Amino acid sequence: MNIKQMLLIGATVSGSAALAQTPLKSVFALPGVHEKVSAELVVRESGPLTRELLIAFTDKATGRPITEFEEELTQQLHVLATDSDFTSFVHEHGGKPGPDGRFSVVMRFPKPGTYHVYADAMPKGLGQQVVRFEVPVGSSAFAAAPAHMSANAVSAADGPYSVKLDASALRAGRESMMTLTVLKNGKPATDLGLYLGVPAHAVFVNTADLGYVHAHAMAADSGKSGHGAHASHGAPTAAASAKMMLHATPPRAGRYALWIQFKGGNQVRTVPFVVDVPAAP
Repeated sequence: MNIKQMLLIGATVSGSAALAQTPLKSVFALPGVHEKVSAELVVRESGPLTRELLIAFTDKATGRPITEFEEELTQQLHVLATDSDFTSFVHEHGGKPGPDGRFSVVMRFPKPGTYHVYADAMPKGLGQQVVRFEVPVGSSAFAAAPAHMSANAVSAADGPYSVKLDASALRAGRESMMTLTVLKNGKPATDLGLYLGVPAHAVFVNTADLGYVHAHAMAADSGKSGHGAHASHGAPTAAASAKMMLHATPPRAGRYALWIQFKGGNQVRTVPFVVDVPAAP
C-alpha cells in the first residue's frame, strides 16, 4: 500500500467518525407543556450495542447553554429509550452535567434497531422538559420484525414478579387513577423497596405521536395527597407496599406502550403493558 492509498483510507475513516458524531437535533416530547428548551445529542459507539450519549440543552428564550438542573426523582437527568416496535425499554441516568452543562450517559441497547430516546430533565427555573431523539443502533438489516401489541392485558411479569394492573379509569386529557398490585410467585410481594425514591414508576409512550408521560406510584392507602410526577421521595431503604395507586394524565386518546418499574429483591424490575386510553366524556 502506498502513501496516497493510506491517506485516502485515513481521510475516509476520519470522515466516517465525524459523520457518526454529527449532533442529532431534538423534538419536544412533553404534550401540554410549553417548550422552553432545545437539545443536541452526540452519539459515540462504544461497543456493538453500547453507545455513549452526550446531551446538551439550550434555553430557547436566551439561546444560551443550560448548565444548572434541579434534581427530580433523585437524578438530574433521566434517559429512557424504546425501539420502534415498543418491545424494548431502557432507563439510565446522566449523573451530574459537566461545567458546560453537557451530560454523558452510557446506554446498552438490547438489540439492533432505531430507538426513540427521551431525555427528561428539570432545567433550573424552567420546570420539567422532555426531548426526543431518533437513534439508530446497529444494522437495521438485523432488526426484528415489528411485534404484535396486545392491548389492555391485566397482568404481565418480570421473573417471579408480576403486576396486576387496572387502567380502566384512564381518560385522555384529565388526571386519572390506575391501581396496581405487585405479586411474587402469585402472592403480594413483601420484599419491595423504593426505586429512585418512590414505590414504582410508570412511563407511557403514545405509539402514534410518541408523546411521553412519566408518573410514579404511591401506596394504595396513602390518600390522594402527594401524588404526581414531582412528589416528595422516601428514604432509599424504605419498604414499598405491594398495593399501589398511580395518578397520570395521558394527553391524548390512543394506544400507549406502558412500562411499570419497581425494585423487587434489590433488583429493578420492568413490566410492560399496552393500554388503550379513551377520550374523556
